[in-house]
Amino acid sequence: MDRVLPAFHLASQSFRPYLAEPLLQQPAGSSGKLGLCHLVFDATANQTRLRQSYVQHPFHLTRPWYLDPALPGMAVLYLQTPAGGLIQGDRTEIQLHLKAHAQVHLTTQAAEKIHTMTANCAIQQLSFTLGMGAYVEYCPEPIILFPHARFSQSLTIELQEEANVFLSEIFLFHHAPNNSVFDALTTHLQVHDTNGSTLVRERNEVFPMRQNIHGLGLLGSYRVWGQAALIGPTIPASSVQALSTVIAQVSDVESGVTLLPRERGLAVKVLGMEVSAVRRVLHAVRHWIRMQHRGVPATVFPK
Repeated sequence: MDRVLPAFHLASQSFRPYLAEPLLQQPAGSSGKLGLCHLVFDATANQTRLRQSYVQHPFHLTRPWYLDPALPGMAVLYLQTPAGGLIQGDRTEIQLHLKAHAQVHLTTQAAEKIHTMTANCAIQQLSFTLGMGAYVEYCPEPIILFPHARFSQSLTIELQEEANVFLSEIFLFHHAPNNSVFDALTTHLQVHDTNGSTLVRERNEVFPMRQNIHGLGLLGSYRVWGQAALIGPTIPASSVQALSTVIAQVSDVESGVTLLPRERGLAVKVLGMEVSAVRRVLHAVRHWIRMQHRGVPATVFPK
């Protein structure tokens, strides 16, 4: 696999001033502060194989496991970060390429910590390319934002015909003794097909120092938020009410379901006080989507 060092970019103009802040330690993205994970999968005889891989600190990758009795040919991988979290100046890139009909569940072994920062920021870029009929589930463990953390994440996905992607993520934050929280969080998602037509584009920006995140229309009294999305297949509008009924059975959360543009998927947003409650919603979503669109239940993998 050809390895090209990534050119990190930010979708948010508001986040760019952090890039200019000098660091007392190694420069941003330098040796030891640049994590790479590049993976290529294909499918042979109804089983997905990892054909090419390149992983660089702070990432570590397990070998593929086949843990899903409902989808026995699906490769299950755990992405690990033994370094203990991201600090200021860290840059990470994850590239995932699935060839035709490959099926992959990519998760992380443990929550990712975004540590307190005094300068610069941490950036993570992800790009997924799915060949015809490929299917990926990206379900990392929660991202924990410590006081004064600054984190930007972007995910770009290209879907060929009949390819589908399921995404699930959770964010939460800690208060400092003086009640300060993280400084900045931006997330950007863009999904397009091979013709370049945009299926989904979403950008979120949270700057607690500029706006009270506990206000109306934001987090309110909650400190954990999550989201899930199925993107690719045509979804009937009736699915919104059906899935809303399912997730309404989970208590201690606020949640909602949205039909994506051109009925090419569903998105779910959820707020809660505890990770466990938000996780229950996202698992219920994944289970419902699996049953409706793949005819099999969702498996909970060991961590």
